[in-house]
Amino acid sequence: MTTRDLSASSRDRKQGRLPGEGFLRRMRPYFRQVAGLFVIGSLAGIAMNIAVVLPSVLLGHAVDAVLAFHRGQATGGAVTRAALLLIMGTAATELPRVGKRWWLGVARARIYANVRADALRGVLSWPADRLHTTSVGEVMARIIGDVEVLGTGVNELIVETWDTVLFSVALIVAMLAYDPALGALALAPVPIALTLAKVAGIWVSRRTLRAREANAALTTFVQEGLVGLRVLRASGRRAAFARRLNLLADAQADAELAATRLDSALAPVYGTLTTAGVLAVIWLGGTKVATGALSVGDLVAFLGLFTRFTARAFRIPQMVNRVQAAAAAFTRLAPLLAPPPPLGDEPPRASWRSDRVAGGGVRPRHEAVTPRRGPVGIVLDDVLFVYPGAAHSALNGVSLRVAPGALVAVTGPVGSGKTALARAVLGLYPVQSGRVRIDGADPHTWTPAERDSVGYLPQGHPVFSGSVADNVTLTHPEPGTTAGTIPSGRLAKALRVADLDTDVAGMADGTATGIGELGVRVSGGQRQRIALARALAAPATSPRLLVLDDPFSAVDADTEARIIAALREAVGPAAPPECQATVLLCSTRLAAFAQADEVIVLDHGRIHERGAHQELLTAGGLYARIFRAQRRGHATAAVVRP
Repeated sequence: MTTRDLSASSRDRKQGRLPGEGFLRRMRPYFRQVAGLFVIGSLAGIAMNIAVVLPSVLLGHAVDAVLAFHRGQATGGAVTRAALLLIMGTAATELPRVGKRWWLGVARARIYANVRADALRGVLSWPADRLHTTSVGEVMARIIGDVEVLGTGVNELIVETWDTVLFSVALIVAMLAYDPALGALALAPVPIALTLAKVAGIWVSRRTLRAREANAALTTFVQEGLVGLRVLRASGRRAAFARRLNLLADAQADAELAATRLDSALAPVYGTLTTAGVLAVIWLGGTKVATGALSVGDLVAFLGLFTRFTARAFRIPQMVNRVQAAAAAFTRLAPLLAPPPPLGDEPPRASWRSDRVAGGGVRPRHEAVTPRRGPVGIVLDDVLFVYPGAAHSALNGVSLRVAPGALVAVTGPVGSGKTALARAVLGLYPVQSGRVRIDGADPHTWTPAERDSVGYLPQGHPVFSGSVADNVTLTHPEPGTTAGTIPSGRLAKALRVADLDTDVAGMADGTATGIGELGVRVSGGQRQRIALARALAAPATSPRLLVLDDPFSAVDADTEARIIAALREAVGPAAPPECQATVLLCSTRLAAFAQADEVIVLDHGRIHERGAHQELLTAGGLYARIFRAQRRGHATAAVVRP
């Protein structure tokens, strides 16, 4: 939860606002998305609550008819008519109730789905510096668990408004109509229960937040453990992991039990307060029957109304508390949410449909941009870059000019700033000072449409569950296809440049072969080359800029040489102008650096050396030492290899 969220909650309490009022105001776009379902469900709820007094009233009428028949003052036909009216009155209540619950239940489920979709869209649009400081487990806990808590509050609001609030109002009006004094005395404890619910809201919010935070800590730990499961098993640390997991699970259980205990303790208190008035009904009502002020049937009807009221009334303060819990969960969700899709983008009558997720099937609207072709120019002027939360800068005073179409190779010791340079060029992180320009534009402000011409191979070479084609194209396959919507020639070209075409040809299903979660069904080298092929094929057009971070760590020297040669052929100066790209190659492997137009050597975030490959070798500096050490290592490996 942010400081702003906490201050807003405190401000609401100080200003005496209703529990969850600010949260409900911010939820209005989600209610509008299901307005049609709300209208139908609300009409059914109104019909139900108009008829809700009929069963009790008609029961009293039937009792009086039976007593009159027993005294010989009514006929059997009158008793039959009274019984039929009782059946019809019950049906008039229950049939609208079924419709109300269906339509409002569907509306609630759609709100669940819409909030989750907006949370996911919001996270996908986060800048990298925010992702850098937020764990995946925390995001998962919010999108899954907090939405459940939010949904419970929304369900209480939209269902109990009709099932309990208006239901109770109708019964209260009917009781007061029978006997105002008796009704007022019977209902006297109800305001006490409502006051208690408002006061208890502070406890409910605090315990809900503690439970959600404990759930987030546990989810984060489990997610990280599953990702590193093989390391835990290989290093014999499973028992230590299990002990830590038990501690976090116990902490979550304690927090959840504390919230549940409070809810369970409040429920009987509310029930006792709302039913306490039955003493007044029996005492004062019995007295009035004895004096003839009320008939037996009227007292039965009044008792029936009061019994139906007390069967639901305790849920009113409970609903208040659950809306308060939902408001607490929403404060954790709000920072994730993207703005809801405009209603104008939805198809006609979308709010009346039971299976519609807002924005589903609608492609994001990008500004009209004429695709540009050809390589880009790169300019860095005195760039200072510090990772979020880091104590030292990753880049310090870096200035660089890269001509369009050049292949610039960047190397340096571990931690020298190679990855930081790649991320700064792509605008994934903002720089603290200095200037980064790609074709004159700040990459940190690029729109999705402008990023469509960038190919990026990040360090670690992440891949996704799915097929080879899914990973290379990053597009959803059209019906009847397996390679997505890009031309098959681009897919084949990307596989060939990444030296993956022979490997794919040997797979059982070719490009449709599944690679498993995180690529567990393919080798490390294949996983790396799939990610490289994606950098070439995933952009909407031929990439104008290719940023490759450590692309050869999992392949041998021969494969590396073939990839570099194919890459120069595909996007280098000899390629058609519309296919040419500027390439920034960051690597600790130097075998391909001889083909670079310029070599940049970083050390401690600064440019230590720069120049052509042969020039740097002749200079005998850091680059020359790294290159010769690697060449000796390769020669030794070749001698000892069986």
